[in-house]
Amino acid sequence: MRKRIIYAFMTLSFCLTATIAQAQEADFAEKLKTISAATQTIECDFTLTKTMSFMASDVVSEGRFYYMRSVGISLDFTKPSGDQITMGGDKFRIISSGKKAIVKMDSNPMLGQLKRMLTACMTGDIEMLKEGSVVSFADAGEEYVVTLKPNNRRAKKMMKLITLTFEKEYMSLTTLRMEEASGDVSLYRFFDKKFNENIDPAHFDI
Repeated sequence: MRKRIIYAFMTLSFCLTATIAQAQEADFAEKLKTISAATQTIECDFTLTKTMSFMASDVVSEGRFYYMRSVGISLDFTKPSGDQITMGGDKFRIISSGKKAIVKMDSNPMLGQLKRMLTACMTGDIEMLKEGSVVSFADAGEEYVVTLKPNNRRAKKMMKLITLTFEKEYMSLTTLRMEEASGDVSLYRFFDKKFNENIDPAHFDI
């Protein structure tokens, strides 16, 4: 009898947990979709902190983030000055230490995952966010926390876990943490955001 009661309690707890998780995901998805539909451009500052096993200390970069709906995404670095990552269509333009390279999205799983995540976050496309990953949602007070575990074989070789946080008022991305399979970590922080202001399309040239 006791085993039956324990089993019934565990089943009920699991069902309640699943129901709460589904409600949190539905609430998050609806808010993100609604607010994103009215967002045409985003411009903000960002920092990128890299923690690497072969480095004694973290490497911190700074820059300006640009997003224009249906056009592209660009991260223009001010530290190191001149570096840039531009994402548009199925290609990336990468400028590093004065050298420029144009890379197809499917040739670099990490950059491809980054573009899909950022695009999904800006457009409110939850299905795109879920693409190739096991996703979980949590309500953390003033923020939503979304975690993604890649289940694509190729991506899993490079990426272990991705964590996104969104502030609730504007449903905008505040942090993006990417933990690689090697243990190295890249943490993006986005702040001082401006919405729906004019942005020079030249930022997205590839």
